[in-house]
Amino acid sequence: MQEEIRAATEPGMAVNTGRMKTILLVEDEPTVRNLLREVLERSGYVVLTCAHPEEAIETCRRHTGSIDLLLTDVVMPGMNGQEMAKRIVERRPELRVVFMSGYTEHVLLQDGHLGPRIEYLQKPFSLQILRERLVRVLGERGEQTQ
Repeated sequence: MQEEIRAATEPGMAVNTGRMKTILLVEDEPTVRNLLREVLERSGYVVLTCAHPEEAIETCRRHTGSIDLLLTDVVMPGMNGQEMAKRIVERRPELRVVFMSGYTEHVLLQDGHLGPRIEYLQKPFSLQILRERLVRVLGERGEQTQ
């Protein structure tokens, strides 16, 4: 995994965002959560990390700055990622959402689609695919750093 982190964060791979984008990361598996946090921070994002949905809802309520994207697992103990996302988007309607899951996308479909601000990322995924998806979802341009 350390090799994947280095490969995804080598010089020349940084994302030029104009301002640092903030990602609310919700993942109940500590190893996955820590790996994703490290990769996202090295890619230039501000990361608010939560271990479970209730913590994410509280973080969203208390955080006074902007949150640009919710990156969340779907299946978690206590509350699923879809219900959590619904509650958070009610508070922050501009928020974009990327669900991560080992389950197929059809598990997430509501009325045949995920919604205009919602994306799906099938686990397992490469760190490069994650970065490319975030750049696309957030409307950023990946540029070579000098």
